[in-house]
Amino acid sequence: MNSEHNIRLTSAEIAQLWTGYMNNSMSKCELMYFKEKTQDEEIRTVINLAISITEKILQNITGIYVKENHPIPVAFSENEDVNINAPALYSDTFFLIFVHNMARHGLTAYGAALAGSTRTDVLDLFSSAVDLTRELYFKSLKASLEKGLYSRAAYIPIPEQVEFIEKKGYLTGWFGERRPINSLEIMHFYENMQRNAVGKALLLGFAQVAGLKDVQNYMVKGANIASKVVEVLAHILSEENISESPTYDSDVLKSTTAPFSDKLMMFQVTMLTGMSLGYYGTAMGTVARRDLGSKYLRLTLEAVQYAEDGANIMIEHGWMEKPPASIDEAEIAKTKRK
Repeated sequence: MNSEHNIRLTSAEIAQLWTGYMNNSMSKCELMYFKEKTQDEEIRTVINLAISITEKILQNITGIYVKENHPIPVAFSENEDVNINAPALYSDTFFLIFVHNMARHGLTAYGAALAGSTRTDVLDLFSSAVDLTRELYFKSLKASLEKGLYSRAAYIPIPEQVEFIEKKGYLTGWFGERRPINSLEIMHFYENMQRNAVGKALLLGFAQVAGLKDVQNYMVKGANIASKVVEVLAHILSEENISESPTYDSDVLKSTTAPFSDKLMMFQVTMLTGMSLGYYGTAMGTVARRDLGSKYLRLTLEAVQYAEDGANIMIEHGWMEKPPASIDEAEIAKTKRK
């Protein structure tokens, strides 16, 4: 009878552990800088909590790696990838908004990781990660609300009764009279618009401090894409007389001294781009008006190309760490024949 100790890690568990290690290694570097630069004690408390969470998750993943003789990823380090002495690149309020936004991403990622795991120690790790990230989400949300920084999603009237869709015209949107967008469509529009508004500010700051020209150009291109996404989605909401999401461009300060390595900034942006693809896919599968689905399809295609461009830059500079992969049996056979 196999004991739990002898059960091998599945490909899904290996993938989620590796992704969790890389993301938390990056986040710890960013958070150390945020902590050093913030002047607001309440925001510093939230950042300290976020740092303790990243350290706990990294410790737990490392424990499994050691037990399994799994190589520890190079990832990111405080010595090479962050300069906490660099001047503030963003406002204190943006630090808080960004941490809250990353907590939202974390809940999505760790929930998926938990659902894809079966081994007890991995389940315990991601269950703990969900609990810790939920605490960070609540505390960052509370601080944002108290400071008047949080932008709530749009309000719509409570329906008076249950209704069923009776006409196929509910799905159209290209020509003729368009039905009002429904609550599910509003939710995805608003959330994707808000995520891109935060992303645009992040990219504008990265563009100011990037050391290499191709990295700087990539950040500028990303900021332009995020701006276009916000503009497209905001226009649709404005047609429905629904309030728009705030912008965070003014939270980018004038510093041109890099707090992070180009490698870290590229990884951060490619990670967020990958998550955006998931959010667009979810939205595309939810919207019921064809013209809205078409807009998400165009946004997705542009994000795919942007992600590929980013991967190429990282590969060219030797920054892209290879995720664990299956054995290339054909390559092994070729080696044996030599």
